[in-house]
Amino acid sequence: MDFSSLVSAVIAATENDGSEFVGALPDMIQRAQERLQNDLDDQGLVSYANVGVSTADVSVPSGGEIIKTFSIEVSGVRTQLKHRPYEFLIDYWPVSASTGTPRYYGFKTNTQIRVAPTPSTTVDSEIGFITQITTITSASPTNYFTTNCESALFYASMIEASLFMKSFNTVPVWSQEYKGEIDKLRNRARRSRQDDMQTNF
Repeated sequence: MDFSSLVSAVIAATENDGSEFVGALPDMIQRAQERLQNDLDDQGLVSYANVGVSTADVSVPSGGEIIKTFSIEVSGVRTQLKHRPYEFLIDYWPVSASTGTPRYYGFKTNTQIRVAPTPSTTVDSEIGFITQITTITSASPTNYFTTNCESALFYASMIEASLFMKSFNTVPVWSQEYKGEIDKLRNRARRSRQDDMQTNF
């Protein structure tokens, strides 16, 4: 599936090829993708950024909405920092000028992460985060959703199309189809995080 085929599928399913509807389809598809972004916990949405940490506050990687992991490497040994609320970090390490080996991290603001203790020297780190998937358009017709979640993307687009047309009686139908597909994708994500020696989590 790509942008053009998704547009054609929505037009065919709604039997609406009016100019107003077709002109609004890119916005509907964008909202459908935002729905998928919020509902999925999929490894395909995870990106990683390498960051040198030398101060208590670290900038959130571009596009990073949810931080999943934060690890540092000291003397060739990689250690996973534990996530804690900002209030805990302040209580644990109240003087940011004091230094030590970082053990914890947490959001200070939407754009800053606080680590504690403050590192004494610059340490290499790797931040894993949920990235915002670029919305498909006629100029950029494919992305992760069109390749791996095409049915869910179609159903989400149909929900938005039904709302746009004020066809409220069809919204529950498409919502049920969407929920079924999301459940399958979530199960696939759980299976991808499982190995043969442990249970799903």
